[in-house]
Amino acid sequence: MSEPVIIDLLRHGEVAAEGWAFRGSTDIPLSDTGWKQMRAVGRELGNITLSQIATSPLQRCHDFSTELADQHGTSMALLADMREMDFGAWENRGFDELQAEHGEMLQRFWDSPEGIHPPEGEAFDDFADRVVTCWQSWLAEACGEHRLLVAHGGVIRVLLAHLLDMPMRVLWRLHLPYASWSRISLCEGYQPRLLFMNREP
Repeated sequence: MSEPVIIDLLRHGEVAAEGWAFRGSTDIPLSDTGWKQMRAVGRELGNITLSQIATSPLQRCHDFSTELADQHGTSMALLADMREMDFGAWENRGFDELQAEHGEMLQRFWDSPEGIHPPEGEAFDDFADRVVTCWQSWLAEACGEHRLLVAHGGVIRVLLAHLLDMPMRVLWRLHLPYASWSRISLCEGYQPRLLFMNREP
């Protein structure tokens, strides 16, 4: 990577579900509002020549990525390891219910996700490792490109923490609303530069 590479990290928009819940591995679509949010970002990206669009395989990321790639005439990479964390028995359950059954572990997860393994789900450390490994593989041949990754809140937080050399225990301090995006500049031999973070359409 001899020339700078610019990467936009875009979180998916609002999903078609009510109330708070972990929906990591649940393949839920964007809501009408979510589509409006993402298309607003798409318009802002309209004047940028994207070398490649990469996406999580889950439809809340994949469907918009497919539309945007068609508009840009750009190749699209489906990155299975950029899917959200699988929360297992915590998936699609309300906060009060989880607090009653798994309150101690849930609190430890909010304090620091490191070392936490939700029942029947994916260990956070394994999730973070697969995301970072996928990132490194995806960028191995990049040089002087501008790429876009459409992914999930957890995925993007892990990547930002990794790139900015932040401990994973402070992950939840990174506020990433629906359809917000961040831009990173990477240049071999230099520390990554955060050009902007948490920009909203």
